[in-house]
Amino acid sequence: QGIEFDYASVHCVWALKKAGYDVVIVNNNPETVSTDFDTADRLYFEPLTTEDVMGIIKTENPYGVVVAFGGQTAIKLTKFLSDNGVNILGTSYDAIDMAEDRERFDELLEKYHIKRPRGVTVMTTEEALSVAKNIGYPVLLRPSYVLGGQNMIIAFNEDDVKEYMAIILAQNIENPILIDKYLQGTELEVDAICDGDDILIPGIMEHIERAGVHSGDSIAVYPAWNISDEMTKTIIESSRNLAIELRTKGLVNIQYLIYKNELYVIEVNPRSSRTIPYISKVTGVPMVDLATRAMLGEKLKDMGYGTGLYRRSPYIAVKVPVFSFEKLINVDNHLGPEMKSTGEVLGIASTLEEALYKGLIAAGYKMKKKGGVFITVRNSDKAEIGEIAKKYYDLGFTIYATEGTAEVLRKFGIDAVCVKKIHESKNRNTLTLIESGKIQYVISTSAKGRIPSRDSVKIRRKTVERNIPCLTSLDTANALADCLKSHYSQHSTELVNINDMREAKEMLKFTKMQGIGNDYIYFSTFDQEINNPEALAVRLSDRHFGIGGDGVILVCPSKVADAKMKMYNRDGSEGKMCGNGIRCVGKFLYDHGMIDYNQKDEITVETLSGIKSLKAYTTNGEVTRLRVDMGKAVLNPEDIPVAIDGKEKVVNEPVTIGDKQYNITCVSMGNPHCVVFMDDIDNLEIEKVGPEFEFNPLFPERVNTEFVTVLDEHTIKMRVWERGSGETWACGTGACAVAVAACENGFCKKGEDIKIKLIGGDLIINYTDDTVYMTGNAEKVFDGEIEV
Repeated sequence: QGIEFDYASVHCVWALKKAGYDVVIVNNNPETVSTDFDTADRLYFEPLTTEDVMGIIKTENPYGVVVAFGGQTAIKLTKFLSDNGVNILGTSYDAIDMAEDRERFDELLEKYHIKRPRGVTVMTTEEALSVAKNIGYPVLLRPSYVLGGQNMIIAFNEDDVKEYMAIILAQNIENPILIDKYLQGTELEVDAICDGDDILIPGIMEHIERAGVHSGDSIAVYPAWNISDEMTKTIIESSRNLAIELRTKGLVNIQYLIYKNELYVIEVNPRSSRTIPYISKVTGVPMVDLATRAMLGEKLKDMGYGTGLYRRSPYIAVKVPVFSFEKLINVDNHLGPEMKSTGEVLGIASTLEEALYKGLIAAGYKMKKKGGVFITVRNSDKAEIGEIAKKYYDLGFTIYATEGTAEVLRKFGIDAVCVKKIHESKNRNTLTLIESGKIQYVISTSAKGRIPSRDSVKIRRKTVERNIPCLTSLDTANALADCLKSHYSQHSTELVNINDMREAKEMLKFTKMQGIGNDYIYFSTFDQEINNPEALAVRLSDRHFGIGGDGVILVCPSKVADAKMKMYNRDGSEGKMCGNGIRCVGKFLYDHGMIDYNQKDEITVETLSGIKSLKAYTTNGEVTRLRVDMGKAVLNPEDIPVAIDGKEKVVNEPVTIGDKQYNITCVSMGNPHCVVFMDDIDNLEIEKVGPEFEFNPLFPERVNTEFVTVLDEHTIKMRVWERGSGETWACGTGACAVAVAACENGFCKKGEDIKIKLIGGDLIINYTDDTVYMTGNAEKVFDGEIEV
């Protein structure tokens, strides 16, 4: 946890030097920036003990001492320094003691009618057992004056309390043990700056995991996304009252809990926290600098950032913890009240799913989208696991589970593969399954994980050995499933310059257009800038939560044609060509007055597969149909590409895809296509078969697959599975490929019009030795404007 406090210490030094002070650092950690030779004016490389620190103070005779940025070790020196008459800049020892002393803090909360989980302080095992029984299990036990949740547990019964108290009392503690009722609600975190009269809150953070997982091990999201304006006002008011009543000068960290729509305070820490660097970067508020100025007596209203809750960022920022379990032998990776993470990473994006995806990737998750998920959960989690497991099941994962969990999952329509426990089978059990390579994710929860001999602990340690993500909170497992479902990938996430972030959301104008049901969202870059079309395609193409479409198309300036088309599939991958899309690009240019039809009825459009010529046809003065010269069909396997050697063409070639035999014909019309002729396409399970073709090793760049029935020599019916988009109502390049394949297989003749019937409508294709012509409609659905 040192790096976050090192960040705070260094920024405090810079602020003090800027204010005109000579600054002395006392630190004995060589792995920090604060111990660099040029950070402070003088560096004492000494341990933070009372004797050493007092000796330095006598030598330097400073104006004041700052302890608030050094973590718990520095905070523990506050009483000693105060008793010895040292001027402590910022929050006093009495205020720090008030935040930690149960009785004094309860009086403060009662004064402002702020709730907290019911709790009592104890010093003996007998008192602890009596209090826990009175409060009701489960309860949270922890020592006073600790950081990182050290020696903190959730006790579910008397045995847990006895075991815990025996361990803690053996350490000859001086301060009491705190026992609180454990409430499993939504946890929030607030870092604020106080000048003694008012506060500034850069932002409110919400944890993905419910209370019970240490804040340092939780995934934190800014801004909080599940709280109402009314609750936000309550949080601001409570934070202001607490900070001012504690006579805070500088930083204060407050952790809240929302349980049954009521706000509770978990704890207040009048010092720097490990979230300070994170919230400073994502909000643009230099928290340590402002806090240092407040310590020196300056008022927030004069610092230029206002008071109360700071304006909301246009971005979503997700802090994801990083763990080092592979380096820690016999440590259970089940998360709980005691902090186990050794670092953290940051994901910033326009949506929660994208930001979470970036954070998880940065934290080391492989984010695999197929394979197996092994689930074993405690009884108290079985009521919730069904819906979460169903998300993985619907994504195509094979679900494995122990017998009790598998029985629950079957009630949700999940055909889970039952796995024997370790003692039930030597060769086919949970451990051998994890070692088999079939598992990509493990969801494992248990009521108690401190005993290494338990199956649950062995399973989780095995995931560490095999580098398999192990999710020990249902909330984390649910968030990961939503993230996978969102279709973001490493090539479709926005690259955010953290040093130059937008201060407000952008308004983008678009036109929704369709060609025989193949609908895209069109943006002109002639008059607006589109920075991240890949992520925009993922976000906006969703038909339930976005605008809805088969992807995004940019209409851009070109140096070699009338315009340039850039096309992105639903998953954010860029396509070289889109037949229905290019007709709509032509209509877009005419409709928006970029080209006058009366002067020019033939135009050119630049694409990644070359420059295409378009001829427009009008109805009642409006362009409604266009013919596109799609260029020469490519049949050479290497150029498509398709991994079949020794062939000039791949025509009616027998192959095995999945577990079935097909005869395929492969064509490129700017995009790779695989055409399969069959008698019945209406009853085809395309959702199952389509991905088998798309991701088959035969197709190095994936493939669009057309399933085709020839009705007569001038009429063909087809369905299409497009790479990156799934089944669509139409595909222009696919229709061209089908006509080419039909001619190559002798079903149709070159140089004659062929009607291709798709779900969304008909296209007319004419295949010659020199080119392929495609004619079809282009329609505007509506114009719009969206905030991103």
